[in-house]
Order: sequence, then structure tokens, then C-alpha cells
Amino acid sequence: TPLRVAALSPSPQVTALLAPRCCLMSGIPSLPEAAASQLAAVSGDASSAQELASCKIGGCCGRDTPLLPADVVAARLPFLPDWALSDDGKAISRSFVAKNWGAAMAFINAASEVCEDEGHHPDLHLTNWRDVRVVLSTHAVGGLTLPDLVLAAKLDTVEVEYSPKWLKQRQAQAAAAAGS
Repeated sequence: TPLRVAALSPSPQVTALLAPRCCLMSGIPSLPEAAASQLAAVSGDASSAQELASCKIGGCCGRDTPLLPADVVAARLPFLPDWALSDDGKAISRSFVAKNWGAAMAFINAASEVCEDEGHHPDLHLTNWRDVRVVLSTHAVGGLTLPDLVLAAKLDTVEVEYSPKWLKQRQAQAAAAAGS
């Protein structure tokens, strides 16, 4: 006879104690309820790049948008590998070298459409005719909020024609980091 295993689920009291601290299956800190309630739509616990990109900001950022705790940001940054946390922890940024001026402008224009659609806007920098830098922070509250992480995930889906030389350098850096 086959062995039958009964599914055990925690009591509502245990779930209530654990849920605010972490997503039960992943160990990732849960979103504070106030942060999740600021979005027009939240996908899951916004604990993967796909869930972040599936959220809808809906232009809801303002003075009452709650800052994310550092552990919540740190737990979600691995899902946004192209983004770096600023030294003061108040912003995330992504930098790259586009193949040419047209490729840089194509990214900026496509990013602008995404940002307008979401109602949340990063600082976009174009220097040296193809060096692009995107900085996300919620200016109204002086730090990182859930809409910043959501927009980062959405911007990661925007196609970029990178500089071949920059891509090779990046791959070499990644290989060196993996080997050390």
C-alpha cells in the first residue's frame, strides 16, 4: 500500500506570528502591510523578479508612502541583480553602456513609457553619448519604497542593445568574482 502523508498546516495563531516576519516558504522578509497597501496591485509577496514586475504601482507614491525596512530591501535585491544599493541605502541604481546613441535613447524612451504607465519616475542620466544610469528612490520620503523595487523589475524587462565591449568586460568581471 502506498504511504499517505497528510498535509499539515499551521494554526491561524502560528501563521499570524510568522507571516509578518517572513514568507513562510522562502524565508524572505514579508512586505510590511502598509507598503503593500500603497500599490494598485500586488503580486504574491513581491518576493521574486516576476512578482515584482507583475505588481502595479498606479501612481500612488507620496509623503505617506512607507519606506521599506533594510532587511526587506536586502532580501529582494538578489532578484534585481543589475541594480546596486547606494552607500546610504536610500536608492538603487543600474548603469550600462549602450551600443550607440540610438540604443541609449531607445532605452530611455521605452523606460519613459513604462514609468509614465506606472506613475513613478526615476532619475535617468545619459552621459558620454551612450553611458546610461538609472537611479530609483522615492523623493517624497527620502528613501526606498516598494514602488522603487517594482519599477526596477519592470525596467529590467526593457530591451537594451548593449555595447559589445561593455558586455565582454562585464562577463569577465562576473567570471573573476565567481572564481574568487
